[in-house]
Amino acid sequence: MTRPTTSVERLAEEYRALRDAAAVVDLTDWTVLALTGPDAREFLQGTATQDFESLPPPGTASRTLLLTEKGRPVALAWVAMGLQPGSAILIADPGARSALKGHLERFRVMEDVEIQGPDGMPALFGLAGPERDPLAQAIAAKIQGARAIRSDPLSFVLAPADASPSLLPPAVDPHAFEAWRIRAGIPYQGIDMDQDRIATELLLPEAISMTKGCYVGQEVVARTANRGKLRRQRIGFRFPWSGEPIPRGTEVRSGGLEAGNVTSTAWEPGTREGLGMGYAMPDALARGLDLLAIQGGKSTHLSPRSWPL
Repeated sequence: MTRPTTSVERLAEEYRALRDAAAVVDLTDWTVLALTGPDAREFLQGTATQDFESLPPPGTASRTLLLTEKGRPVALAWVAMGLQPGSAILIADPGARSALKGHLERFRVMEDVEIQGPDGMPALFGLAGPERDPLAQAIAAKIQGARAIRSDPLSFVLAPADASPSLLPPAVDPHAFEAWRIRAGIPYQGIDMDQDRIATELLLPEAISMTKGCYVGQEVVARTANRGKLRRQRIGFRFPWSGEPIPRGTEVRSGGLEAGNVTSTAWEPGTREGLGMGYAMPDALARGLDLLAIQGGKSTHLSPRSWPL
């Protein structure tokens, strides 16, 4: 007789699928914007950190940051070519939903470009795992008007908002995705990055071109990159799971000194470990001493790791 699957076991199965095979994530609370008009590419080139001298090939997306003039992150976004020639689709996490469109509107001066969304946009699904792209293509083929977008570490399917629910794929539990997100090193706006950070502290070199021309926030990015030393940097870590996440904002200390803070943690399903993201001072990391998350009289040992954790 087959033993009934518990919710904990399901979480572990879904997490393994995200990590080792392929699984679907419901991203309908994420941010989707459409840029249309003859100047869409030029507008992106002047507002984003990625080099959009040419838009990504059809069916693919490139990651970029959108910054303030002071180099502070407004969003980490995936940019794909739109259905109209020269148009583009921007995909960002839920934390960017309230501010990203307004941020872009501020810099639309002479360019002939329209910005649509986030309301009234197609439904968004994410695909994770090494086999994600064939699954994305198969899902898009079943839904009229849907399209698959290849990227890393997530791929996407955009489906019409009125698509029949019976055609939409079952999605993993949000807790499984949260663990995978932290393991993959995807920072969320308002949680893992905010206006207290600068772009170079995020350690997202694949999202920043160091050779392109002028864009919003470039001066700060260039200055901090050329200086070669950051006051703090984003890190990933593992820690012994005690049954509760480490709260956001928890202080991290090393050698008795302040060394950083925690931004996100989650249990890694199927293990006795937690996964985390936060910030640490490079000098503290270089000393090689223990990193400890301090909660009142309790301390938790953090083991920094490269992504994926």
